[in-house]
Amino acid sequence: MPPRTIPMSLPFESQVAGVVRLREYETSPRPVALNVAEVSLLRGLPGGRLELTPSDEPGSYFLQATSWVGAVVLPRLTIQILPKVRDLRTVLTMFTSGVGLVEWGTDAAAYDRSDFVEGVAELVLRAINGATRRGLVHGYRAVDQRLPVIRGRMDVQQLAARPWDSWPVPCRFDDFTADIPENRILLAAVRHVVRWPVGPVLRRMAGELLQRLEGVGDSPVALTECDLIRRTPLNEHYRPALALARLVLEGFGLTQGAGGLTAQSFLVDMNKLFEKWIGDELRARLYPTIEVLEQLAVPLSVSPRVTMNPDLLFLRGAEVVFVADVKYKLTGGGLARTSDYYQLLAYTTALRLPRGMLIYCRADLAPDRVITVVGGNQRLHTYPVDLSGSPEMVAEALDVVADSIRKLA
Repeated sequence: MPPRTIPMSLPFESQVAGVVRLREYETSPRPVALNVAEVSLLRGLPGGRLELTPSDEPGSYFLQATSWVGAVVLPRLTIQILPKVRDLRTVLTMFTSGVGLVEWGTDAAAYDRSDFVEGVAELVLRAINGATRRGLVHGYRAVDQRLPVIRGRMDVQQLAARPWDSWPVPCRFDDFTADIPENRILLAAVRHVVRWPVGPVLRRMAGELLQRLEGVGDSPVALTECDLIRRTPLNEHYRPALALARLVLEGFGLTQGAGGLTAQSFLVDMNKLFEKWIGDELRARLYPTIEVLEQLAVPLSVSPRVTMNPDLLFLRGAEVVFVADVKYKLTGGGLARTSDYYQLLAYTTALRLPRGMLIYCRADLAPDRVITVVGGNQRLHTYPVDLSGSPEMVAEALDVVADSIRKLA
């Protein structure tokens, strides 16, 4: 089999007309000219990723970003959606939460850039390179194959069903191979990264990884295989790379449009990313005295049963001692904050807890640090995690939140 190669540029890069850069929730200041095929491609993205609004100029549209950040690559146009957080190191730290992959104390300059997709691509490729540098993990795979000589054991059932077809001999054996789910997932992630608008250095790194993964088969269900992998001592060093590969596979999208054109995208929902990151960080800080569970269903009513899913539940042993709701953004409007309080109040009431916490990352107007509910006397606390500072400052803010939960619980 000839070695895999990748082009040094995307197949349609020579046709790219320009780049539109937006930040979260930002609308393009000027309308963008789009043809019918491009409009079809963008509207083929899953709902809530990117909004199109026709302008007064025929064939031109305003593009409005949402909470999804990343890039959408059209044949003639690349749309980059950047996080509002200016320090990309903080966003990449959130992206790798629970993996323990990034240590900014020694390598901060390498990720000090504004391109989120480029930063994620570098993180993923570095993780896969580190996991496979000393060789690929191998495993046994059951194989059914007809061979001129017996290997393993003969497939007696197949011989009995077709006695006239006895050669080559149907054999069943276990093959020790690198073509296992772990490596197929890494290969799929590298192939997706190659499709992104990344620079020549990362393309070269991706090409070297494709050469290293030679002999590993392509999997059409790589994301499904992520759920089938069992953690063992043999694949333990793969864990960070597999975690990042899964995020890549979840964020990648391919849209087929009119005329056979395709749009490739890598988009991450900052709302979900922030919630997951807060849960991972608090879990690490509160262990082992307090266990942190995410999105666990709890009953709201006695009968008929209505359930809720608080963002974070805090348990000491088997007892729920605290609850928290996580909001990526709070607006300055009183009604928006009131609805957040209603949600947190429902959690504390159903769980019979005297206190709860609202954790948010920013707000137009900071809410009160604590309010006391009339009638029930529940105390609802709010704590900010400011993402505008350095990763060290963000870590200090998380320490404060964890200490407060430890005391309140």
